[in-house]
Amino acid sequence: MYIEQLDLENFRTFAQIAKKPLFFVHPECDFRPPQTPPSPRDDRLPRPRLPNVTLLLGDNGSGKTTILTAIAASAFGPAAKDLLRDSTLVRHGENTARIFAKLLLHQQDQAPGERIDSDIELHRRGERLDVQLGSLQFEQFWGPVYESENDAFFVVGYGATRRVERLDTYDSGARTRSRAARDLRVQGLFEEAFSLIPLGSWLPRLKSRDPGRYDQIEHLLNALLAPGHYRFSGEQAKNGDYLFYRGEMPVPFQSLSDGYRAFVGWVADMLYHVCLGCPRGRKLVESQGIVLVDEIDLHLHPKWQMQVIKTVAKALPKMQFVFTSHSPLVAGSLEWMNIITFKAGATNRTVAKRLKQSIHGLDADQVLISEFFGLSTTRAREKVTKLDELTAKARLGDKEAAKQVIAELASGSEDI
Repeated sequence: MYIEQLDLENFRTFAQIAKKPLFFVHPECDFRPPQTPPSPRDDRLPRPRLPNVTLLLGDNGSGKTTILTAIAASAFGPAAKDLLRDSTLVRHGENTARIFAKLLLHQQDQAPGERIDSDIELHRRGERLDVQLGSLQFEQFWGPVYESENDAFFVVGYGATRRVERLDTYDSGARTRSRAARDLRVQGLFEEAFSLIPLGSWLPRLKSRDPGRYDQIEHLLNALLAPGHYRFSGEQAKNGDYLFYRGEMPVPFQSLSDGYRAFVGWVADMLYHVCLGCPRGRKLVESQGIVLVDEIDLHLHPKWQMQVIKTVAKALPKMQFVFTSHSPLVAGSLEWMNIITFKAGATNRTVAKRLKQSIHGLDADQVLISEFFGLSTTRAREKVTKLDELTAKARLGDKEAAKQVIAELASGSEDI
């Protein structure tokens, strides 16, 4: 399953998403052929280098996380009632909200090539939320979403507070008793305190039961770690934690930096669910579905931010990824076709746009002063004020001021 379109009405900051629904790229998109100019009758996107990635870019509070939760709910269709319980999902001052999505099914969903609608209405009843279903094609297609033991309708999602539970305190039974296994895949988008599955709780069993799948997991972990400095060894410490090598030095998972723990944590959790959801007889890299990650650049070094999306997208080329970020380095690693921008207005209404401006390969400053971020300058305000004052004097013929402008442009503003 891939999401193609999403439309929201009175869903948090989205009074209405746009004149047209949001469109998300995916590996089976009908892209515009190369060298074909756009036309009013053909609004298809050119094929980007990464045809399985959509990046949601915007300020804090602009609705990026809201889009991820809406996608997750849409992918659950009639089973979304268990996810949508918070009455604040309905926009303040309104009593009814709507999530409408178009989904493309594939072989893994047992209905290749079928396009179906997911139509969900939310009604605020006092402090509670009443979820009703619109035109869902339930009988023919939606049956698998009620069961976890199948590979159909695969979606997995990660919120910004990604925490991996310690191996010595992890209780898998408590998780499965409290929620259905399918719900666990996206619970991190709906619950801040939700923790991820530690690698040491499931990978050792896979190694003994299915060595072939284990080898695929080990290969994928190292492929996903490619932008960094660590290598997954497959070795375990005495407490069961897996070791990651930095050069010749082994480092237990819990001793990794915050950035690596956050990244490895969601990647390992994703691979666990991919492993369970992958059809028999197919390789893990052939798995299809949707992966949602809030703040992909969380705690990551700038060098890694520039490579992380490409690395993840190339490792699992048939997965559809939807990421959020604030980072100009992340944005600059993609093409305009991959990016949707969000901006909240004065009335707390979000406007979503796909800006047709090339930023792929630009440096951070160039990206920040592009339409995607809209900054007039990347300099500190005090520095700008000083430069403006000196420039004004230089224009009046002050040669000393002109020299100072050149000196200021090459230095910081604090005393040394």
